[in-house]
Amino acid sequence: MKFTFGICTTPGSEQRVKNVISSIEKNNISPLDCEVVVVGNVIKPYYTEFSTRIIPFDESEKGGWITKKKNIITKEAKFENIVYMHDYIVLADNWYESMCRFGDDWNLLMNRIINHDGSRFRDWIAFQSN
Repeated sequence: MKFTFGICTTPGSEQRVKNVISSIEKNNISPLDCEVVVVGNVIKPYYTEFSTRIIPFDESEKGGWITKKKNIITKEAKFENIVYMHDYIVLADNWYESMCRFGDDWNLLMNRIINHDGSRFRDWIAFQSN
């Protein structure tokens, strides 16, 4: 399976972006099957074997404009499977292996997000009305 990992970030978050990319690398995905697109004004955090593009973003227009950043990721993505990530999210070490076992027969997929303490984060939010 081929993936574009799109990371939404803000200026000064190089270490967090590095942590995200590191978690992607730990999944042993072939560089031919993976690319990283970072939207936000950061310096490329370090060399990676993956194709990694940094796309500048004007935060003065609307700070933290996540929806716009996700639209840029979608436009720039090389692969059909896009993983939208914030710069504070990291992948589990077996994420890619699990995705390959799960398969690609889906239109929209949401993974569980687990906090460092093992509790569940807000990975799928639904508001119920009366």
